Amino acid sequence: MSAADETPVAALADPAAPVPVEVLTDEELAVLAGPGGLVVNPYLAELPEAEREVALRTAYRGLLARGIVDPPTPEALAAAVGEPTVELQVRQDVLSVVTLRRGAGATVCVARSTVLGQDYWYAHVVRDVVLIEQVSTDGQHRFALAAADTLGDLLLAAAVHEGTTDGTGPEVELTDPAEPPTEVVERLGSALVRTDVVVRTVDDREPELLGLFTGPGGAWTLSAQAGSGGPVTARPLTRAELDATVRDVAERAASTAAALASAAAGAR
Repeated sequence: MSAADETPVAALADPAAPVPVEVLTDEELAVLAGPGGLVVNPYLAELPEAEREVALRTAYRGLLARGIVDPPTPEALAAAVGEPTVELQVRQDVLSVVTLRRGAGATVCVARSTVLGQDYWYAHVVRDVVLIEQVSTDGQHRFALAAADTLGDLLLAAAVHEGTTDGTGPEVELTDPAEPPTEVVERLGSALVRTDVVVRTVDDREPELLGLFTGPGGAWTLSAQAGSGGPVTARPLTRAELDATVRDVAERAASTAAALASAAAGAR
């Protein structure tokens, strides 16, 4: 049984819950989708160049064994003579994942850090569909599908500690934007969740970065224009303000993707 055939109990109970589709590795995605893109490849990025070719060949053999790709047809091999690559015959459900990922009008990117480690979360928005991609530091990419109108709830769950309460106190200037200020650490302790959120589109240049520190001890935000070089401060937020801020990011991503899709349809 494939991951696409398995529907979790939560999805049956809640029609709005994301439906798991597939799990792929850095190497498998490099074979299926090629190099580049917004999404991190933590395992492959750390692999010495001399070992990459072996890893990709092994990934290709694994894709064949799992029935995700079929060997190239004689016609495809003939057409690829003199070319660096040959077109793969990819199983339809996985091809849909790769196509949605590549064709997203907007992608919400979230980097999360806790005392347990770091991971990454992406929401690729294509019209009324969101392809969720969660990436672990060992290079496992877990994909799920959801409706675009649930993006606000999904982003809140991904970017904010579920027990977050109101933040209080004065605004604090950060001497090092990569580290939370002492005042925030003292309030949040080991429950601190640090997330960096950004919406990326095809032609963006300096996307707005949203940094969050959240936990049962409160919520703080830091926001700076990428490349501005200006000072960064952490400002306390009430839970209501936090929710509104995160939902606004989701709304901007969904509306941008919808506008791009409409423009593309009108150009046809």
